[in-house]
Amino acid sequence: MTLFLNIIERLALGVSRFISSMAAIVLFWIVAITCINVIGRYFFNAPLYAGEELVKVSMAGVIFLSLPALFFRNEHIVVDLFPVFQRGYLGWILSLVFLGIAAYCLWIIADKTMFYANRSWEDKDTYEYILVPSFLSSEENQFVPKYIVDYFIAISVFFTSLLVCLRLIIVASKPGSSAEINEEA
Repeated sequence: MTLFLNIIERLALGVSRFISSMAAIVLFWIVAITCINVIGRYFFNAPLYAGEELVKVSMAGVIFLSLPALFFRNEHIVVDLFPVFQRGYLGWILSLVFLGIAAYCLWIIADKTMFYANRSWEDKDTYEYILVPSFLSSEENQFVPKYIVDYFIAISVFFTSLLVCLRLIIVASKPGSSAEINEEA
């Protein structure tokens, strides 16, 4: 059982590294769009068409690509008000409880986001300014549909919930240890 969990944990770490690399590429994309937009606006009086909307959509990409990796690596913000509760069996039980609550809450959020993605697909919602490339566009649909980003967000939050469940299983298999990584050792 521990060998299987170690293999799954290494696989999840590899996936989280890949996802973090993708988030870094999207962040570089945001910097490039912003630079092009600012240079075009102030030097040529011609800002990048749909630049602001592209940055907004790309920000969703950075946030929701980073979310699973942050949760799995325990890189989220933790406030240590009572360090005595982090050690021993009490810390282990609290870790299990909070990981369970986090997984459940993320699953509910992902389910609601999937509902909104389905609704945006049924309503054929599109972005206001982002155009589809001309070789992909048709007479009726010139703008990029919103459901693509909405489904991406929902799948990312579902994946985060599954990684939190995996972290819950890993912590549950090691009684007496907490989910927090000891930086003192």
